[in-house]
Amino acid sequence: MASQVVSFLRELVRVKSFSGDEGGLASLIKEELSRIGIDRVWTDEVGNVIAEIRGGGNGLLLFDAHMDTVPEGDLRNWRRDPFSADVVEGRVYGRGSVDMKGGLAAIIHSTSLVGEEDADLVYAFVVHEEDQEGFGVRHVIDSLDERPDHVVLGEPTSLNLARGHRGRAEVLVTLRGRTANSSMPELGENCLHKICAYLSELRGMKMNTHPLLGKGSVAPVNVEVSPGIIPVIPDKCSVLLDRRTVPRETKEYVEAQLRGSIVRRRLRCYTGYEEDVEAWFPAWVNEGPYLVELARILGGELMVWRFGTDGSYTAGEAGIPTIGYGPGNQEMAHQPNEMVPIKEVKRAVNGYAEIVRWFSSLQRTSR
Repeated sequence: MASQVVSFLRELVRVKSFSGDEGGLASLIKEELSRIGIDRVWTDEVGNVIAEIRGGGNGLLLFDAHMDTVPEGDLRNWRRDPFSADVVEGRVYGRGSVDMKGGLAAIIHSTSLVGEEDADLVYAFVVHEEDQEGFGVRHVIDSLDERPDHVVLGEPTSLNLARGHRGRAEVLVTLRGRTANSSMPELGENCLHKICAYLSELRGMKMNTHPLLGKGSVAPVNVEVSPGIIPVIPDKCSVLLDRRTVPRETKEYVEAQLRGSIVRRRLRCYTGYEEDVEAWFPAWVNEGPYLVELARILGGELMVWRFGTDGSYTAGEAGIPTIGYGPGNQEMAHQPNEMVPIKEVKRAVNGYAEIVRWFSSLQRTSR
């Protein structure tokens, strides 16, 4: 079992699966689930792979793992091929190893440890989490006959128990000016000067704070200028902002605060399915009284993530109690030389099975 999960993880890392191009990985996942013996496995219209294990029907537990990764970036920053899945000193290296193919492999192999539990189990291996968290799992939940009672996210937690994270909004701010010949700048109105003043204002902007998740933040990530040529003073400048939110901050509040608009775009899946989406992902916190006990069972501590996950939908929008548990350090996500410790991947296999037993016991006592 232990060597099989590592071999499978290395197979996963070798398959490039950027957002919108997860088809090859989806096929590999379906093959592995069938090999393990899961009878009910299918792919939905957006490309999610879904597996189902029916138990006693007393509650539904959903495991969520995303198939997509971010690109590898500049190869000069990598010490080895990011898709070689090299094993060095007890770690598997490569793009997606910690975010989150280590957790994905462990979730799949944990299915072989699940006995005849009282609860029903659904495993969702979803698309487009990296660029539109919540998109894939929303489609899964909408397709189910019943609403999950709990959701487990397999993102990296160093085998601690995650209970929430800040939200995220992509906000576009556009400032306008008036063109003139750039040899006579005084005759125009240069929107670049306005952008500079606006960015300076951002640095001192007051942000709300949450006692567990910390302070909200805003970071400019891109500036576009039009027409952006010599000899013309630009009359249109747009800046893209990454705004991290705390609970109770609304879309309307964020748009008014930044004087911009939440980004909307067309998302295309590898299956050909397309959908208009909005880049708004709420903050969430799990305040469940059972968290301390579950963390003790898993041998970890309570924590919050610094990045965003599908929990923005499952907990932040759908209101489903959500927890996170997975191998690897969250700070390695999206980094060059990304890696996940093999011992944590192996422990996670048992940890996910332990969560199933905990959930089944929880459902029995709540009858």
